[in-house]
Amino acid sequence: MQGTLLVLDRLPELAFLLPWVNYACTAFVIYRAAWARVTGFYILFWIAIALLIPKSAAVILLIWGGRKYTQLARNKREVNAVAKKLTSDSEIRGNQFTVLGDEDGKMMLETLLREIRLAQKRIHIETYILKADAIGREIISALAQRARAGVEVRLLLDGVGSLGTPRFLCQPLIKAGGEVATFNPVLPMQGKGSANWRNHRKIALFDGQIAVIGGQNISLNYLGYKPSNRRYRDCSFLIDGPAAGALERVFIADWCQATHREPKQFLEILRHQPQHNGTTQIKIISSGPDCVGDPLWETYIKLIEDAEKSITIMTPYFVPDRTLFRLLLSAAQKKIKVKIILPRRSDHRLLDFARRWYLRKLKEAGSQILFYKSGVLHAKLFMTDDETAIVGSANLDMRSLFFNYEIAACINHLESLDNIGDFITSVERECSPYSEDIYKKSRTWRGQALEAVSKLVAPLL
Repeated sequence: MQGTLLVLDRLPELAFLLPWVNYACTAFVIYRAAWARVTGFYILFWIAIALLIPKSAAVILLIWGGRKYTQLARNKREVNAVAKKLTSDSEIRGNQFTVLGDEDGKMMLETLLREIRLAQKRIHIETYILKADAIGREIISALAQRARAGVEVRLLLDGVGSLGTPRFLCQPLIKAGGEVATFNPVLPMQGKGSANWRNHRKIALFDGQIAVIGGQNISLNYLGYKPSNRRYRDCSFLIDGPAAGALERVFIADWCQATHREPKQFLEILRHQPQHNGTTQIKIISSGPDCVGDPLWETYIKLIEDAEKSITIMTPYFVPDRTLFRLLLSAAQKKIKVKIILPRRSDHRLLDFARRWYLRKLKEAGSQILFYKSGVLHAKLFMTDDETAIVGSANLDMRSLFFNYEIAACINHLESLDNIGDFITSVERECSPYSEDIYKKSRTWRGQALEAVSKLVAPLL
């Protein structure tokens, strides 16, 4: 008690330190924001916050502002080091590739349930959202049934995406012997800036041989047997072959991070070499805080620079960074056919405002902008010259490019590209072009004010 009173008595003498604390907090915020290397808007946003509330800004950025995580990167290096001794680069050849892109998500649901029932050794599922609706319960029930039959079942959920998932939903699976883990929970934090590191990957793996990746989460919004006004238009991709092994290594690294296990505990899984079941060559691209650099962003940049005829982008959110945007703008000005397909209105209204400026500039440069008018388009595709496609979980926004854990597959196989093209064509039939009304609306002072604010905060969303 006496010590507390002594400290209180000396508070006036320590008051001179407060401005220096504020200066230190402001410097810390500017350093952390600049180190993130996202956009000038992002840095300016944090500078403004630091000047207004320096101490609070420092705390927020400490929780929210990181970009890379060394522990997960270490796990991934250990996994890849083991795998490199056991496999060769040729493992990505010999795959069968199938597009699961029907309008209602029935193909994806039936594929998941079929592969769950057929799995004999292990099932690994990693998803951003798992909802306690009819679809979520059906998937958990099917997983629990296989766990009771002796199949190893591991389910990995993101700490933010699963905030709305009640604990009781996964209890049948846990009681049956399955394992459920949360990736990077907000509390307790896993590291500085970790609240901003969201695992947006969607991966389902069956016996190390078959994999499904894409944009579809596990809920009625994405999957179902019957049409629904709530259903998002989306697609996933089934891979049967050696590329599933590369995806399983990503899962194991993520699982080890979430459960604090050592990668060497999964040597038998890493030793598994899937059979060749097709002719498609697939490159798996893992991107996120666990990676050196920004592999997905770097791949997009290279594809845009090399494009000669066409660039087609399908994404629910379009908020590119400055470099990527300028390359797209330059491509359109060089008469390369740039086509961007988006929902007329996404499920994130602020990001709809943020995209306006980019779309207007691209339209003025000669790009074709198409809006999906039959609901929310949630599919993620990137194709150049009808020769190379990137498919997976990543949106074309700064969160997916620079902050999230994402997974993608790069495809060059002609028949597979034709199937992806067929999906794009089916979506285009339900699209309308960027209209003059939208163009004029976005040029009003109110529209431009909303654009400016949205662009400023877009990297945080």
